[in-house]
Amino acid sequence: MPLNTIVSDMGGRPIARFSGAEATITVAGLSTATPARARIETGSGQGGFRVRGFIDAQKLPIATTENVPVVAGRVWIGARRAVSVVAATPDKLKLEKKVTAPLQQSFSAFTQCSKLTLGTPVPPGYSPDGHARGYVLRSSSLDLYDRPQGSVVSVLQKAPDAPGVLFFSTEQTAAWVHIEYHGEVVIDGWARAGDLQALPRGETMDQLVSQPSVRNPARLALPGSPRIVKTTREVPLRAAAKDGEPIGIIESGAETYVLDVVAGWVSVLPKALDVMPLENAQFWGKRKSSGSR
Repeated sequence: MPLNTIVSDMGGRPIARFSGAEATITVAGLSTATPARARIETGSGQGGFRVRGFIDAQKLPIATTENVPVVAGRVWIGARRAVSVVAATPDKLKLEKKVTAPLQQSFSAFTQCSKLTLGTPVPPGYSPDGHARGYVLRSSSLDLYDRPQGSVVSVLQKAPDAPGVLFFSTEQTAAWVHIEYHGEVVIDGWARAGDLQALPRGETMDQLVSQPSVRNPARLALPGSPRIVKTTREVPLRAAAKDGEPIGIIESGAETYVLDVVAGWVSVLPKALDVMPLENAQFWGKRKSSGSR
């Protein structure tokens, strides 16, 4: 989860945050309100801090499992690509894919949850046909047509600092080129030949390839050497050292840092450091019912 993503209760009150470390979460549903919220629960049920609440749906690390149509038969958000959820209906989610290079624009589409997954899967590779010819977009935009002398179905925008956008084609006429592009988005349509620069056959031009991002695990500095306990039964987890509605549960078998003990209450953190209290706040459990050793 993105660093410092806030978890809120049903009323919108912040109760916890994510540290940026890998976390196990379950998405139980998405609201149809604007902006959409996701109802989530942390923990795997095998010894962690289980916090229940809501997060901004756009923060979910969601990816496609297959190509998602933006313009039927012509433009798709690519398979196994990270996307953002910007809205929800009772049976579909509205996705947004922002691309920055070599194209620079946003694409949106509705799809079913069955075509999505949580996480960051490895994108598929692409190899053009051996006899395909390269065509480069040098100008700032390109009209994409559904067929020669047909209708414009999309306008592609080149990133200002990109030297060009490389398309491949296996079908050309004097005035029209059938182009394909495979990256964050997939494009299959027609363009005017005069809007593109044809490369010599066999030349493909170096492409700008985005390097995969590498996220280092979160590291937090804790004062001294806090004691680690392991719970032997579930313990209600609270955002304050007082009785009230718990924000979640410390699961049985959870390895837990004990930071402080105050009047029968224990300030705690998960050893995994995945879900954390708010800034300048603490997680608490009742000492007498902690079941710790």
